[in-house]
Amino acid sequence: MSDKEINKNDITDNNADDETVVIAESKPAKDKKADGGNTEKTVKAEKTVKAEKTDKPSKKPENKKKDTDNSRRNKYRITSMMLTAIVLAGVIIVNVIAYALTDRFSALTADITSNGTFNLSDSTYKLLEGMNKKVSITFLTQRKTYEMLDSTYYKQATNMVDKMIQDSNGFLSVNYVDIVSNPNFVNDYPDDNLMTSDVIVRCGDKYNVLHKEDLYNYELMNNQYQYITSSKAESAIDTAIVKVTSTRSDKIVLITDNSTDSYDYLSRLLTSNNYNVVTMEIEKADIPDNINTVIAFAPTKDYSEAAVKKLRDFLYNDGNYSKSMVYIAYRNKTDLPNIDNLLDEYGLRISDGLAFDMDTSRQMSGLSSYSAYRYIAASFASKLYTDNITANSQTILSDYARGVFSTNEDVTQALVTYSSNSGICPFSVTDDWNPQDYIIGSVCIMMQGIAGNDKAQSKLIASGSTEMWSQTIMESQFVNQEYWMNMIDNLNHREDSSIRLEDKVITDYSLQGISRQTSVMVGITMFAIIPVLIVGAGIMVYVVRRRK
Repeated sequence: MSDKEINKNDITDNNADDETVVIAESKPAKDKKADGGNTEKTVKAEKTVKAEKTDKPSKKPENKKKDTDNSRRNKYRITSMMLTAIVLAGVIIVNVIAYALTDRFSALTADITSNGTFNLSDSTYKLLEGMNKKVSITFLTQRKTYEMLDSTYYKQATNMVDKMIQDSNGFLSVNYVDIVSNPNFVNDYPDDNLMTSDVIVRCGDKYNVLHKEDLYNYELMNNQYQYITSSKAESAIDTAIVKVTSTRSDKIVLITDNSTDSYDYLSRLLTSNNYNVVTMEIEKADIPDNINTVIAFAPTKDYSEAAVKKLRDFLYNDGNYSKSMVYIAYRNKTDLPNIDNLLDEYGLRISDGLAFDMDTSRQMSGLSSYSAYRYIAASFASKLYTDNITANSQTILSDYARGVFSTNEDVTQALVTYSSNSGICPFSVTDDWNPQDYIIGSVCIMMQGIAGNDKAQSKLIASGSTEMWSQTIMESQFVNQEYWMNMIDNLNHREDSSIRLEDKVITDYSLQGISRQTSVMVGITMFAIIPVLIVGAGIMVYVVRRRK
């Protein structure tokens, strides 16, 4: 081997680590052309191989950086997904807790209605501040069951009671007793015909039963179905609290001579309103002292002259007057000359026939041969005794009423009338009578007459119907009961015994009754501000992540 040839042993240790070693023998320069430049190519190949070997280690850091970036992105994704899941779970949990708390504790809710539908009135707060006796409010079914009877108005009532309890300084409490599963509960109220929709307000031995018609205003749909138009629960419960906690008890005489109709309901109603009802036969007893009002209930036979004199003297009151009498006429034909004379002294006369109304919009009994006599929606001819009625529709229902006429318009005032298409059907008519022949228009069925002097007057009120004061009608959606009690309270100078508040109408089931301005603000917040904030937050998070 020539000394110019490259010896394998001359390879330095630096090449020991190379994966591939190209070994070539050097040829003399003169042979370059002869080998076609292969020697030069071989050297270049050696350099290329070495260069590749030198570049390989420099690629490893780039791969590590890519792996680090991918790992970081995965962490971001996982973190983002976890945060999203946590936020969604938090929103759900917060809403569930909030719903449970507001459903259980009404004080945590806010009233955003324009008329304060779900807030207590100033009169109620004043009543609660002055309470000094324990009063219980008892619903006659479980709370959930009661609220299911009407998810809007009934629930508003239970929430209102919760708020009243919170501001009563411990004097007010609420109970929910299911009388279906606890039937013995009603044994303490044998005469009250309790229903699951009733509410009892009680203080000691005194109690007041509130029926659904006392708590809510109803209207008839197609003369068949009732639906709630507004709530008067707050004023009804306030008034019941006043009645059961009051120490005042005025006496009223209920004259029962010659009466065949039942007066038990009127007696119970008056008693529950803090009146001491004294039933008596005027033929056998004198009117007790300290009596402001007597009620003569539907006599079918005349009183004696002596009995009528007792009534006349009572109203005259030794010239001091300031007394009152309510005369309720029997619906059928009667011959009562002595009673008629007393009525005439106050400018009143009872018709010799039944009042009828041909206005079909006022006939509540449907299509029947008695529809012009029975269940007539009458009108108030005067605001006397009506100013405190809270119902939106001030309609009083009449049934089998006789007309009441004035014999002296200077001393009388019509209270309740039929329409202009009404008249009197005489008791003497035959079956082929023509109603159009007896129409006189605006027949009065309830009227007041007065007698006295410039300083004081006594009042005699004549009602042509006994049925309009029956339990069936008094506990209906009409205002008969409220009107009756307003009248009795007024006659006994107890105008402050009832609390009259504006009825509450819930016009919508979501944001009930909110003003237009409030609804616009809520709409802008829900459909503009909140979405913009969410989108803005998303863009901000995206930009921050991109920069990282």
